[in-house]
Amino acid sequence: MPRTSRPTSQADNVVLPVDAYLELQAFHAELIGIAHTIDPTDAPPPTIRKHEQSRRRALAKVFRLWAEQIDRSLSAMRPA
Repeated sequence: MPRTSRPTSQADNVVLPVDAYLELQAFHAELIGIAHTIDPTDAPPPTIRKHEQSRRRALAKVFRLWAEQIDRSLSAMRPA
């Protein structure tokens, strides 16, 4: 008889320990900081070539998207 997995239910909120929630918040802030370091939101320095600037902007976008994903997760959670 084949095994069947239990259907997963959609939860409106996720409850987790406060320490885990705070760690996720810190990680989110770190990702935003990395993205800002790689590609500052203000005007880029004139010494960076356009090709290098494009690469930095793409890498920073990855970190910003990752941070947005974590931010959405944090919004759905509440500390226990």
